Amino acid sequence: MASTKADKNRVAWKYTDHLANEYAISAPAVYVLDGVDGAKYGGGAAAATDLALPGGFRPRRVRCISAGKPDRWLIAYTEAAALWTTPGTTVTRDVNGVDTVYTSTADALGEKLNRAGTRQSA
Repeated sequence: MASTKADKNRVAWKYTDHLANEYAISAPAVYVLDGVDGAKYGGGAAAATDLALPGGFRPRRVRCISAGKPDRWLIAYTEAAALWTTPGTTVTRDVNGVDTVYTSTADALGEKLNRAGTRQSA
């Protein structure tokens, strides 16, 4: 069966860092706008006034797994996102044209600004 998650369209999405600064980031529309899984990523539609992420900024990410499939590191757009706060959260992703359920783990990478004045969160 063909994947319903194979759409490559992107949307301007709001990313909130650990200091409560809000930025616009490009996000895969088919995932963040999904009626079932969308809220698990956190965030919302970005406003025209939201600044772009600073150059070299790495958003917070969570490792997600699915048996026999490559791991995926998915962005949690807010610290309150279920992917970030609740290991075991499931989301459906496209893998080679097939919808595949991934489960979040406790493995996470905090946000980071990769240049002088490095900013990291725990």
